[in-house]
Amino acid sequence: MFKFTFITGLLIGFAILFGCGEKIQPGDHEVERSLVEGVTLGTVESSVVPEFYEAAGTIRAKNTSMISAKVMGTVETIHVNPGQRVRKNEVLLELYAPDIDAKLEGAREAVEEARRGILVAEKNKTLMENTFARYEKLFEGKAVTEQQFDEMKTKKEVASLQYEMALRALKRAEAGAREAEAFMGYRVIRSPLDGVIAEKKIDVGSMASPSMPLIVIEEPEYQVVVSVSERFLGKIYQGMTVEVAIDSLQVNTAAEVVEIVHQINPMTRTFTVKLDLLQEDIPYRGGLYCTASFPVGEKSLILVPEGSVIKRGQLRGVFAVNEEGVLTLRFVKTGKERNGLIEILSGLEEGERIVVQGTDKAVDGGILKGAA
Repeated sequence: MFKFTFITGLLIGFAILFGCGEKIQPGDHEVERSLVEGVTLGTVESSVVPEFYEAAGTIRAKNTSMISAKVMGTVETIHVNPGQRVRKNEVLLELYAPDIDAKLEGAREAVEEARRGILVAEKNKTLMENTFARYEKLFEGKAVTEQQFDEMKTKKEVASLQYEMALRALKRAEAGAREAEAFMGYRVIRSPLDGVIAEKKIDVGSMASPSMPLIVIEEPEYQVVVSVSERFLGKIYQGMTVEVAIDSLQVNTAAEVVEIVHQINPMTRTFTVKLDLLQEDIPYRGGLYCTASFPVGEKSLILVPEGSVIKRGQLRGVFAVNEEGVLTLRFVKTGKERNGLIEILSGLEEGERIVVQGTDKAVDGGILKGAA
């Protein structure tokens, strides 16, 4: 019973209250707006600007040399470190290879033995020539038989052949010695070019073997290698100038398209483009990430001054002004910055008025002084 009476009383009270009150008609109440002054307005207009295609790329040296050993040995000394500049023929590292020492010693002994063999063969040849001369006179005087004369003639010819063989043996021994000396030189590994040590792949005490990479040297000339979408195949050409951004170095520089690989990668639907970096006084390094911006046409954009865009956390907005002079904070989607202008992707239409200067004095819902 109490519950019913209480609810009924409330209903009656509300009826009396609303029945006795004055009705408020739409438009009877005027909104009080803050007056805004000291701002500059501008009209939103579209602009035709160059259109760019951005592609990720990698900086690489034009020429990279993989230095390896020609002989097997233990790394005894390393004279260079990554990042160090080297000159052609500069010593990079040295190997310890005792078997090469033994081969060189054996080759030199073979040369000495061959030289002694020449002396013996030469003396024997001289002796046979002199003896044959005497036998020739004796044969003319019928003092020796024809068989004896022929035997001496053969001995002379054999002595001459032995001497020639001794000379050839010396040449072979000397060639072996030169080869051994060359192998001895392979223990010291030198730079084949002027460049920068990009990577060291071995440490002191490690075993080096032929064809095993030891040190990587880059020539100080670099280029950008980029994979470009196949839809831009006809819009990129040799000689085109491209802007390259290297974020890690905080550098923007120019590059020129020097090579276009027209073979399309069927997995990525891209083709490779190579660009020469035009600015040489930048500390490039092989493997650096970069982005290349290729000019591929033109497009119409809405651009507003950078000072007209305000930040609200992660949001971006501008103060739009209607015909009555009322300001409204309009949140917009922005794009890239272009020489003090910001690209508006959505949220504004061409012909609208916005505050371009004095945004710190603008108030959402305020009205321009003189328009009130």
